[in-house]
Amino acid sequence: MSTDNEKQKDEIVALESIYNKEEFSYHKENEQYECTLKAYVTIPPEYSFTYKDSRFPDEPVQSVPIAHLPPMSLFITLPSNYPSESPPKFTLVSSWLSQYAIAKLCKKLDKLWEENKGLEILFTWMAFLKDETLEFLNIEASLAIDYSYTCYKMALEKTQNAEDTNKFKDGDEEIKKDSKSKEVKCNQILTKPRVRKTINEKHPARRRGRKQKTKKFADERAVSDQSISRNPVQMLIDYDSKRKQTEFKRNFYTCKICFLDKLGEHCTQFVPCFHVFCKECILTYLEIRIQDGNVKNISCPEEKCSSEATPGQVKDLVSQELFAKYDATLLSVTLDTMTDIVYCPRPHCQYPVSREPNDRMANCPACQYAFCIYCKMVYHGIEPCKFKSAEKQKLVTEYQNAPDDKKIQLEQRYGKKQLQALVENTMSETWINTYSRNCPHCNAAIEKSDGCNKMVCWRCNTYFCWLCGMRLRADTPYVHFRNPQSKCYNMLFHGVIQEEDDDEDDIDLPALYLDVDSNDEDSDEDAFMVGGDW
Repeated sequence: MSTDNEKQKDEIVALESIYNKEEFSYHKENEQYECTLKAYVTIPPEYSFTYKDSRFPDEPVQSVPIAHLPPMSLFITLPSNYPSESPPKFTLVSSWLSQYAIAKLCKKLDKLWEENKGLEILFTWMAFLKDETLEFLNIEASLAIDYSYTCYKMALEKTQNAEDTNKFKDGDEEIKKDSKSKEVKCNQILTKPRVRKTINEKHPARRRGRKQKTKKFADERAVSDQSISRNPVQMLIDYDSKRKQTEFKRNFYTCKICFLDKLGEHCTQFVPCFHVFCKECILTYLEIRIQDGNVKNISCPEEKCSSEATPGQVKDLVSQELFAKYDATLLSVTLDTMTDIVYCPRPHCQYPVSREPNDRMANCPACQYAFCIYCKMVYHGIEPCKFKSAEKQKLVTEYQNAPDDKKIQLEQRYGKKQLQALVENTMSETWINTYSRNCPHCNAAIEKSDGCNKMVCWRCNTYFCWLCGMRLRADTPYVHFRNPQSKCYNMLFHGVIQEEDDDEDDIDLPALYLDVDSNDEDSDEDAFMVGGDW
């Protein structure tokens, strides 16, 4: 036991010296080491991922070059008798591999342990995941994400169809449930052929039920962190861009102006030429151009290079006052010529993109980001622009008070039906929030037009108090109003507008209310009738 404990400590120290904090971390819980390893897979030059909608086999396959893939996370618990007897307990998580592929990697890790039983195995596992994953899964040329992209497109179309039919309430719950069921079905589609082949060939006698096959195949250690609500294409592109920025800051570069080697954190890079200069040299260059008023087309200092400095680059390098001058000068110079130019909305890019006069889409040549020129989001085709929830009230007010020509512009951007539905829904929400209460059980909106303050939900039949919203017992709902310690004590008919009755029908409500205290069923029923609950 002591020998295993010492070996575990030595292995932890060795891993700390080899990997940085981003790649390796650990803590001790219940006298066991809990380790987290992030394997950044090494990919070859000119690597790419491919995708297409599998429902349309005639469509061409799209290919996107990338230099980085999201890391795989290996969560490990070291047993007390590791490494002499037991292997580490682990869970392997990936956001770009299917569960079947991750399960194959888990089996490979088991095999590596069997080959090195009794020895520390974490470094061997880590080296395999980083350097041999692509070759082992036979994806060293490119990564195909057709399956996850098709599932995303199906979920997106389902959501859009639901929005078109104005299912804003119950429709959202149905979409979520349907999305979850689709995700399960997609996983079954992915794993089912593999399961059938493996079990039927090796164990023909076990061809009995689907449940038995699933249990035989399932590897709880393999976790695919893929979600059909997230665009897998955009996820890979965004991570690759973010990782490039991180790697750029960590490396050293030779400035092409002062010829000094400096850390990337103190340098800036032009796109799409990727020429690198130190920030001090570029700052001097920008200050001269801005002071001279020559702010249009500030090109890369490299000879015969046509790349231009983006406003984001200028803002990060110069002072706030100098940037204000740059911005004002640039606006006055290019105001008449910017009708066909729009900047890439990505903060790290902001490359100037040209577009056709009547085209709603712009495609950035630097980062390949296709976006809508109005809302700056991912291009959504003929679908109208989506508006943020915080902008709803402002947009409704603007649309209602706008002149005819302004209304036409808003309808072209957001869609006439969508704007009219937004106005109607906003007015309905305002009325509901003002004149209704929500059921404490199912959250249904309830209007009280008459009767006492003991309410019954029309949807789930939950009893509750109209005044404080407290849920009431179904068998004794009036106790809440008879209890002296209740804040609604003696307030069963509080706020109720009494109608004037004839003398012969005049009822002393307080006296009838006191009669409810008795256990007589008729009295309780009379109180219910007077209260007028619904």
